[in-house]
Amino acid sequence: MRLNTAVVVTASLALFALTGCSVPAPTGTPTPTESPTPTPAASGALTCDDLVPVDLVAAALEGADGVPVEPVAAANQSYVFDAVLLEGAGGLPCSWRVGGGMPEYNAPSDWAYLRIDVLPGAAAQWVPIQLGDAPSELTREIAGVEASVAGGDPGWSISAPVGESWVVASISAAALTSTGSRFAGIGAEVIIDRLADVAEAAFTTIQQATPDQLDWPSVELRQTDAICNGGLDEQGIVAALQVPSGSTIEYTVWDPTTEPPMSFVGAVGAAARSFTCELNADDGTQLTWVTITTARGLSPLFDRFGEPDADVALSPLELADAPQDTEALVSGSGSGRGSTVYLSLGGTLYEIQGDGAPEVTQAIVAQTY
Repeated sequence: MRLNTAVVVTASLALFALTGCSVPAPTGTPTPTESPTPTPAASGALTCDDLVPVDLVAAALEGADGVPVEPVAAANQSYVFDAVLLEGAGGLPCSWRVGGGMPEYNAPSDWAYLRIDVLPGAAAQWVPIQLGDAPSELTREIAGVEASVAGGDPGWSISAPVGESWVVASISAAALTSTGSRFAGIGAEVIIDRLADVAEAAFTTIQQATPDQLDWPSVELRQTDAICNGGLDEQGIVAALQVPSGSTIEYTVWDPTTEPPMSFVGAVGAAARSFTCELNADDGTQLTWVTITTARGLSPLFDRFGEPDADVALSPLELADAPQDTEALVSGSGSGRGSTVYLSLGGTLYEIQGDGAPEVTQAIVAQTY
């Protein structure tokens, strides 16, 4: 089942050598900006600039060459959907980038992103960072809180319950599994120390915040059951994928509100009341699959996909017979399993991944109207 890996770190690589289950702590202080909100924010609500000062972000992302950097507000396209869910649920997503932006992940490049995500009211749901099927055993005390620490491909993460919020700080970078990373030659423990400084600043700011400062706007979320019908009806999805007759077909729904979260991304999905329809078809020779994550009410945030760096990673997708306010963007070539489509239709935001994502998107439009 798929929800984007904003902070669920895959531990395919031991990218940092830390001994024992506890990591010594550093120090830190208050961050650069995120995009405008869909409705007016509560008076005095914290912004990304408030969480961490830009010089601390810059210090965390400085490369092995020691050349000072100037972070810009930007998000890796792979994380934008999760950031939109977080914002729609009344959370605060923050992201900065240094280096060249959005080339292929393992191509030699100097880009790196630092993210801080805050989900209010979710501290009681907090779980340590997952490394594959098991939680990370590494911890670190930061701002008086025991935080979970992890490293792997594509980077490093720190996660903790802070006050009433679930907060995650993470750094990701290009070419960590090949050559050309800006952090090549820097020990992973140094990167963790830098990230801990950032986390301490954010944690301290949140601990000292008033309720109004943690009251970010949200959109009107789904109140109905999670059902794969209407625009998500199985018949049209199967037809769009041209599944061979005689195939074994499974079409299932996953509603994250029905179970405790196993990750921050799962908690965000539940808070945004999103749900995922997944189709698997097996004709005996190959498996065809597609996942459709649906977030009712989040269309007002579709413009977030036009902000840096999603703006250079996505391109418009033309759809036939779609209502005038329909918008769709596609990543990659628009074909094959590597493509993802983001669709705004009738107030609902969709993320379509897998085989034939553009064709499935067209089917959703056709079955909705």
